[in-house]
This record gives sequence, C-alpha cells and structure tokens, in this order.
Amino acid sequence: MVSDFVGSVYLRNKKTINKNINLYQKNWSKIEEKYFLLVDDLFSGYVWPKGKYIAYPTIWGMYPRFLEDKIFQIPYKYKKKNYVNVIIAHEMLHFIFYDFLFKEYPKYKLNKYSFFVWNISEIFNSVVQNSSKWLKIFKIKTISYPEHKNIINKLQKDFYRSDTIEVDKLIRIIIKNFNF
Repeated sequence: MVSDFVGSVYLRNKKTINKNINLYQKNWSKIEEKYFLLVDDLFSGYVWPKGKYIAYPTIWGMYPRFLEDKIFQIPYKYKKKNYVNVIIAHEMLHFIFYDFLFKEYPKYKLNKYSFFVWNISEIFNSVVQNSSKWLKIFKIKTISYPEHKNIINKLQKDFYRSDTIEVDKLIRIIIKNFNF
C-alpha cells in the first residue's frame, strides 16, 4: 500500500529529516528578517494574509503550497542546503502574491484561471527572486520552469537591476504579453 511505503520512508529517514529541518531553520533564521524587509519593500507594506505558515518536509521532488491555510513543503534532504532558503522564500512569496492578485484582479479567483494564475505567479517569483536586490541576500538564483525561460529572460532585462519592482506593473506586463 502507498501509505505504508511513504510511512516507512519517513520512519527510515527520521534522523536525516530532523537534522536537516534543524539546519534549515538555522539557515532561514539568518536571512528571515531581510526576507521580510524585501517582501515589505516589494509589496509596499501590503499585509500578509492570515495563515499557519508552516513548512513540512517531503520525500517527493516537488514542493506544493496550500493557499488556504498557508502551509507548504520543503525537501527533507537537498544536496545544496542553502538552496532550501530559496525554496522557502519562493513558497512564502506565493502566499502574499496570490492574496494581492486576487484583491487587485478578482476575476482571476475563478477556477478557469487557476493555471493561468499559477503561470503568472511562477514568472513573477522568478523575476523577483533573480533580481540583483534579492540575489544579494540569497546568493543563489531560483530555478525556473523551462516553459517560462524565454518570458523570464525578456522581463529580467527590465527588472534585474531595478532597485524597486512595482508589483502591479510587473503583473500587468505578464498578463498583457504572455498568454498560456
């Protein structure tokens, strides 16, 4: 049974999971304040939506996030330990991005736009996280989806060195120019 297999993998790797989660917490605590300042600057003081904001370790190679209660997954082990900060920042950025987008563009709450909005959010996160201002803190570029590379490269030219990224402007450019 799948649940037995999953449970056994977590049980076998319990020490590794605990060790890595402790390391990830330590690493995150070094940049957490700077991260929230970056987000506060980016969203001009926009208030974070209410939620749990908990990261859970996962054995899978994907890191879903759940907008309703603000929980997300991070790798239980990862070769480049410092990259987990980039994953955490990425998933957290989704929570405030979606909240902002749905307030400013309410029509995108409809299910028929969910894939379109996911694409917008991934492109947005990549452009923001790969900007010079963010790279000064994280030192590592976020990994983008291959289907977004061309779009991101075009936008990166305009936003990479920008001291201030206007969230609404970036969102409008993505929506206007890139259909999925």
